[in-house]
This record gives sequence, C-alpha cells and structure tokens, in this order.
Amino acid sequence: MYFEKKPLTIEEQIHLLESRGLRFDDKQLAAHYLENISYYRLSAYWYTFLKDPKSNHEFKTGTNFQHAIDTYVFDRKLRLLIFDEIERIEIALRTQIIYHFSHQFGAMWYDDKKLFRKPQYYYKFNKLMIDEMERTSEIFIRHYQNKYTDPPNPPAWMMLELASFGQLSLLYKNLRNADARKKVAEHFKLHENVLVSWLETLSYLRNTCAHHSRLWNRKIPKPPVIPEKPRALWLNELPPLDYHNRMYLALASIGYLLTSFMPSSSFKKRLIKLIDQYPALPLHYMGFPLKWKEDEFWKV
Repeated sequence: MYFEKKPLTIEEQIHLLESRGLRFDDKQLAAHYLENISYYRLSAYWYTFLKDPKSNHEFKTGTNFQHAIDTYVFDRKLRLLIFDEIERIEIALRTQIIYHFSHQFGAMWYDDKKLFRKPQYYYKFNKLMIDEMERTSEIFIRHYQNKYTDPPNPPAWMMLELASFGQLSLLYKNLRNADARKKVAEHFKLHENVLVSWLETLSYLRNTCAHHSRLWNRKIPKPPVIPEKPRALWLNELPPLDYHNRMYLALASIGYLLTSFMPSSSFKKRLIKLIDQYPALPLHYMGFPLKWKEDEFWKV
C-alpha cells in the first residue's frame, strides 16, 4: 500500500479531530498546543479515548481535547519523577559494584576476564569502557593518564564513573556469581536474579525518559520479575499477569529499591501526589489495581 497522507495545517488538524467527535473548549489554546506538541505525538495520548482504536478514529462521547493534554502533562511529570529517582538508584548501584568487587578482587577487577560469565561479555564491556574513556573530557581520567603509565587503564572507581546505567546493568548481569555480586544484591534487599531483572527494566525506562517518550500506558518489553521471598515490604496485590508489563510493577520496583537503601525516600509520596492531581486519568492502562492505594506498600 502506498502512503498518501498529506500534512495538515493546524486548522485542518482541529477540524479533523472535531469531525471525529473531539470537543474543544478553546480552539486558540488548542492551536497553541498543536504548534508546540505535534499532532502525531499527542495522538498517543488520545488513543485511549477512542471508541474502537482498531477500527475507527471516533472519540468516546464527551471526550475533550483537554483530556489528552492532561494525560500528556501527567506523563511528562512522571518521566521527570522517574528520571530523578533512577539517578539515585544508578549512583547507589555503581557505588556498590565498585566497592564490593574492588575489595574482593582489587582495583582493576573489571579487567579480569575470569570474573565474567563468558569471554565475549568481558571483551564487549571493556571495549565500551575504553571507547568511553577515549571520548571523555573528564579531568580525573586525564589526570590518571598524565600521571600513571602502568596499568594503562584507571582503577574501577574511576573507570566505572564513565558507565551508563545500561552499561552497569549489563555488567552486573554478566559477572560470575561471587560474594561481591551477592553483597550488591543484598544491599537492595533482593536476590541477584531479581536485581538483574529490575535493572533491565529500569534501564529501559531511563532510556525512555531520556528520549522524552511516552510512559503512562507503555508496554515494557521485559517486565520486572516478581520476588518470591521479598526481604522488605512488597506488594500484597499484583495486577493480572497480562498487565505485568505495564508501569505499575515498574513503579513499585523503583519504590522498593529506593526504600531499601534510603528509607526516607519521598518517591511514593510524590508519585501518589502526582496521580491525585489527575483524578480522571484511566490508571488501569498502567496496570494499577482498582484499590491500589489500600496496599500497605503504598501507605506513607
């Protein structure tokens, strides 16, 4: 099939939406939004307000353009909240990996092939780190290179400062079982396999946030594994299995990780406050159970 759609003016976009049943309280304000947030980007936020998204583009009776804008604004605030909190988890993860592996295996442990599950994992990670080192303008890296000649690469506590969250997640996943690896997981009150899963989920979410992409009704490719014997407060009620790949479990995972090393974390309180600001938001698209606030896990 040949693509024949032509770009529409802002006025034509509003007319098209109106013909499909979308209401506008202020068309001038709507035009301002469409001039600064593209029609295509916003379409992901009014998708859930369609009568039957698979067969037509007609809106449910009473749907207002402001519904889509509210959902968009909520999603933006959610991204900012998550991005901020994942930063705390990333720094704690990096600190724990560096500390425990350096104490057990020495300053240059990341350059020991035997510590990786497979040789290719070692070569891949070290190439990533060397590439990062060659690109960086970090003063501490240049200082090491100017002062020391042996070994040629800096110690783990310098080198891993260059690693992204995704690279740290991949590193932890590909390291062999060792006391150091267990101690990292214990710091977050999780089994190693559960931590690997949660880090993969958070790495995906962080990249989504970094690219300003939609979160609120997103399906996560690798949903977080449910801990069989959680060592701290966890959810009493889980969403249905086919909603495990929605945001609810991912948000709970972030809350669990944060409180495991930072009991005073305000993440849960801030999340609840954000959701309360948008009472019309259909939370079931995010996998939230109907009575989720009654779960002990969310009581703050």
